[in-house]
Amino acid sequence: MKGCVALLMLPFLIPIILAVVFIFKIFMKGKNEGWKGTILDKSHNSKRGSFEDSKKIEHFYSFKVKMIDGKERNIAVSSQFWSECKVGDAIEKPKGAIFPKKVV
Repeated sequence: MKGCVALLMLPFLIPIILAVVFIFKIFMKGKNEGWKGTILDKSHNSKRGSFEDSKKIEHFYSFKVKMIDGKERNIAVSSQFWSECKVGDAIEKPKGAIFPKKVV
């Protein structure tokens, strides 16, 4: 009987397990990546919430960063880090870290 229940749950468990593995791989890829660059532009966007919560406003902060290899990337950052940095500042995300930091 227990084997039958496990067999019935299998189609529901496989997508959940695959989703967890996928999210873990994305997280580890970002954590294992290290980079350095200079802030070219700061961006702040806000979006009104969904239909059920139309009074809520979400804020998104990002930098356009020129990497030391010459490529440009958009980096999402926290509101506090966005306020601390200005255009022209050097920032880096060391390999193994989750968030970037300002280079002093």
